[in-house]
Amino acid sequence: MDLIALTTRAHRAAGATIAGIGTDDWNRSTPCAEWTVRAIVKHLIDNNEHRAAQATGHPRWTRPTTDGDLARSYEESSAEFLAAFDAEALEKTFDFGNFGPLPGKNALAVLFVDTLTHDWDLDTALGREHRWDDELATAALTVASRYPDAMPVRGPGGAFDPPVEAPPGATPGARLIALLGRSAQPTPHR
Repeated sequence: MDLIALTTRAHRAAGATIAGIGTDDWNRSTPCAEWTVRAIVKHLIDNNEHRAAQATGHPRWTRPTTDGDLARSYEESSAEFLAAFDAEALEKTFDFGNFGPLPGKNALAVLFVDTLTHDWDLDTALGREHRWDDELATAALTVASRYPDAMPVRGPGGAFDPPVEAPPGATPGARLIALLGRSAQPTPHR
């Protein structure tokens, strides 16, 4: 599994979704409990900035996160993140919050799943049909299936909710979101 190539594709997909967010969409609720569209995009930018700084050892560059700047800030932080994750970064150890210290390869795998899943969250919040890339979804499902089912990873205050049942014959994308505790039901728009 070429995590750098998969993560690059996930970042491009998320960037296209974020570029299409309208000025009236930032406060919409999402399938990611208690997070708005704005909060998810800021989270993705934060991940990119923080992990790029960890990978390179350079000071963190913090971009503007006002609504008008979010799409550009995501694209810039994504480019910085993708440039930082090379073969050398994959050999480093990253402090990864709830997940603890992780080897670079594992950290990149978690970030790949996070980006891909939040892209679905955003499309769902915006009332768009999410078009899963089955290769990306299958790879993310493989990674996420290794996540522990206990705190601090799952449950109240954890990174993910407990898994929900995927519908029979579900696609890899639908199985991924179910594994991460999300329902495929549409999110009410606020």
